[in-house]
Amino acid sequence: MNFLEDLFYPLRLLENKRILLLVSGSIAVYKSLELTRLLFKSGASVQVVMSKGAKKFIKPLSFEALSHHKVLHDHNEKWHYNHQNALHHNHIACTANADLLIFAPLSANSLSKIAHALADNIVSATFLACTSPKILAPSMNTNMLKSPITQSNLQRLKDFNHIILDTQNALLACDTKGDGAMAEPLEILFKAAQTLLKDAYFENREVVVMGGASVEKIDSVRIISNLSSGIQASALALALYFKGAKVTFIASNFPTPLPKEIAKILVSDTQSYENALNKTAKNLKNMP
Repeated sequence: MNFLEDLFYPLRLLENKRILLLVSGSIAVYKSLELTRLLFKSGASVQVVMSKGAKKFIKPLSFEALSHHKVLHDHNEKWHYNHQNALHHNHIACTANADLLIFAPLSANSLSKIAHALADNIVSATFLACTSPKILAPSMNTNMLKSPITQSNLQRLKDFNHIILDTQNALLACDTKGDGAMAEPLEILFKAAQTLLKDAYFENREVVVMGGASVEKIDSVRIISNLSSGIQASALALALYFKGAKVTFIASNFPTPLPKEIAKILVSDTQSYENALNKTAKNLKNMP
């Protein structure tokens, strides 16, 4: 089973959602092409806004082919009315009906600008004009990321309730291994879906989901088990996450991709299932 093609895309979870994708100058911009494809195939309408630096890495045509919308950048803003007597294709008009803003990749330079409300280019001006929820995916060299100034800027944006996704430890473009790689496109998609789909009832509720086959040993050679794939439990855990719940997933296998924020506990036999459940239950904050 292909998780995206067979399970996720057919649901069209982001149908009729308008997403602004801001792209700044970073080698990680190639990941934003994949993110655009994921968002579009999930039903979203994606408007891409590119900085001058981003266009040095990838041409706007690539994003236009995947989003089916004209990319907004510094050289093509329009301030005249269209045939419906409305402003279109500028940093004010494109924010008017946006349900969500995603900034990925967010370079150190762009981070500094938006943290201090500068609006000296198309992406920083669009960010400042947008009142929708915002997801930020930083991407930079490890030393730049760990700089006290950068950390102060990130904290400043967190204080304004913007969602900051964790960077990854990986081999970076500077040929060093360390923290600073942008979050994976699928992880950003999961967070976007949660931000748009969560509701007040489930938000911050703690939920435990159990699934998958158990394996009971008869002796050192033979076992008793079943054919449970764990897909249904995995889909349930993901659905609860999208609704805003804090999910712990106890299973003998994890057959589909899951967000990093879902706590995963690997078990095998019924005894390990029970032990994991009892330990998790003791840590639940909302137990009656």
